[in-house]
This record gives sequence, C-alpha cells and structure tokens, in this order.
Amino acid sequence: RTMAIHEKGSWWGACRLVACGANVAMIVGMYLEYLWAADWPEIPVHCEERSSLPWLNFCDCFHRYTFSHAMLRGQNLTIFALVGACVAACFVVVEHRRIGCLQSLLEARLRNVMIGRAEERVAVQRALRYLGIYSVLIQSAFCGVLLLVPFNLERPLMHYCSTALVVSSMLTGVCIYVAMPLCTAAGHENSDASDELAMWAQRHQVLRKNAWMVIALHFILPATAAVHHYAWLDATGRLFGACEVSAILSYQIFVALFAKDDFAVLSQKAHEATGEFQKNSCLAGQLNRTCSERDLQT
Repeated sequence: RTMAIHEKGSWWGACRLVACGANVAMIVGMYLEYLWAADWPEIPVHCEERSSLPWLNFCDCFHRYTFSHAMLRGQNLTIFALVGACVAACFVVVEHRRIGCLQSLLEARLRNVMIGRAEERVAVQRALRYLGIYSVLIQSAFCGVLLLVPFNLERPLMHYCSTALVVSSMLTGVCIYVAMPLCTAAGHENSDASDELAMWAQRHQVLRKNAWMVIALHFILPATAAVHHYAWLDATGRLFGACEVSAILSYQIFVALFAKDDFAVLSQKAHEATGEFQKNSCLAGQLNRTCSERDLQT
C-alpha cells in the first residue's frame, strides 16, 4: 500500500516537472532558432517617427526579437499549440490537486484552531480567500496561453488583449500567493514541526524569496522597452527580447517549484499509511499471540 502511494505521488510531481521541462525546451528552442535564422522583415520606415504613431502601430515597431514574433516562423504556431495544450492540461490538473490539498489543510486548521487565537483564525480565513482567488487566476493564465495561437501577431489587437490577460492573471496570481499569510495560519511556534500545514508554511517562505525574480522581471521588461524606444539600436532590441523571454521562462520556474509540495504531500501520506500499516500489524500480532495462548491453555 505504501509503495502504491509513493508511485502515485511521484507521478504527479514528475508530471509537473516534465511539463515544465517540455515548455522550457520548446520556448528556448523556438527562440534560439528564430535568432539563428535571422529571417525577419525590415522594420517599417514609419517606426523612425514612432512617438507620433497610434498605439497599435507603435507596438508593431517592437515585434523584432520578441517571442511572439518567433511564433510566426515556420511551423512554430502548430508546435506551440500541440505542446502548449498538453502542458496547460497537465498544469491545470496537478495545480488543482495541489490547491485542493492546501485548502483541506486550511479548512481543518480553521475548525481546530482555538477561539482565543484570533490572529491565527483571521490568517486562516484570509489564506483561504487568497487561495481561492489564486486558483481562478492561475487556471485562467494556463488556459489563456492557448489564445495566443489563434490571436497571434497577425491579429494584433486580440493578441495584445490575450497577452494582457495571461500576464495580468499570472503576475497577480503570483503576488497573491506570495502575500498569503500561511506562516501565521500555521501557528508560528505554536505548531508542531511535524505538522503538515507547518511544513507547507516553511516551503511557502522559501517560495516567497524565489517569487521576487518573477516580479522583478516585470519591472525590468518595461524599462528595457523604454531604453529600446529612445536608443533604437539592434542591441537594445535584442535586450528587450531577451528580457521578454526571461519573463516567460520565470513563470515555468515558479510553477516547477510547486513540485516540492507534490512530493511532500506524497511523503506525508506515505508516512501516515506506513504508521497505519504498522499499527494494524501490531494489533494483528497481539491478536495472534492471544489466540496462541488460549490454544495452549485449552
């Protein structure tokens, strides 16, 4: 029984990591091939007067060196659609399961927390609200990515709207998850070190440190766009494109870090199953010894 739980939990964690790896390989491979081929049209002449252009025409001047532009090359849209659909489906399933585990722990904590600990009760309630909002946002981001296939740069208005939906959902979801008061909800020093919610809180603290990379890149990206706008050099265009791809890859890293929760849930369940099996074995052993003693007396 313990081995079966180990295999099932390992499958969920491995599924997340494989999906992240496949997505990273696709993004990096497509973008490097795009840069290596250097097969892009000339930048329109009117981009020299870009400051006076309407916003759609203004954005069109920044296409070169972006991942959105790389998607239009060859069969990249088809590859993105196939790989992206599989990865999105995997992310939705594993993240729904992980969120469900944490939600169950928080609800159990809310039922068991003492009335006198008002701070912990409020923190648990807030964490549950944050978790619900995060769940909606992160699922929207995973599914919204697929909108970039029909709404690519050949349909600029819809492309920018779809991109805004995905980026805002993902970035807001990251910020809300980081702001979740999980440490307070777990009870700080009042909770047992072996308590499962306390271990989630410890992993959450580590994740918060790594999440600032995602947030920082979203400040660096518009800064590099502004530099490129005023300098208008090939080097600044490449810098802007590299920052855009780095921001996309940072989402994959953030989602991959949740694999620790997948495997930790496995370890906890396996530990409980092992304890239950040992308890049942002890009871069975005591019963056998009692029966043997009765037979000898008879």
